[in-house]
Amino acid sequence: MSLLQNIVIILILIAGAGFLSLTEIALAGARKVKLKILAESGEHRAQKVLDLQENSADFFAASQIGLNAVAILGGILGEGAFRPYIYNFVSRFYQGPWAENISFALSFTVVTSLFILFADLMPKRLAMIAPEKIAVSVIEPIQIFIKVCKPLAWFINAIANMLFRLFKVNTIRDDN
Repeated sequence: MSLLQNIVIILILIAGAGFLSLTEIALAGARKVKLKILAESGEHRAQKVLDLQENSADFFAASQIGLNAVAILGGILGEGAFRPYIYNFVSRFYQGPWAENISFALSFTVVTSLFILFADLMPKRLAMIAPEKIAVSVIEPIQIFIKVCKPLAWFINAIANMLFRLFKVNTIRDDN
């Protein structure tokens, strides 16, 4: 693949991960009181958000599946795509035995930094500004995503629930 194709793929992966990060914080941070007011005023999506908050295990499992899969794929593709170009740059200044390792470290750092900034930090901070508005806006596409991830999410949740029971961890949220 060309550098441009790799950049486009990385940007798509960053956008997908950013959407999942934004969604995760918005749905977790949306206040029930505000959502109930929206639902009572006729916003049917607010009730969907409330319903998801009541049973959020599938969402969080699906979100983690998506975020981790995208991050791993982005790392693999990004590092492989950028390393030759970074190696050419590094070799202008250093041609010793560590040039390949330096190029790997720099390409890894670039890709990781892009994901941290644009797929994690910025979307989460944006979601904290207006969690209810964002949660209501993203609820329908995220419900489709949850359905797609349902089989793997069920398996991961089964293991998590078993571990919670084993260590006697209460998983019921107390809103009082």
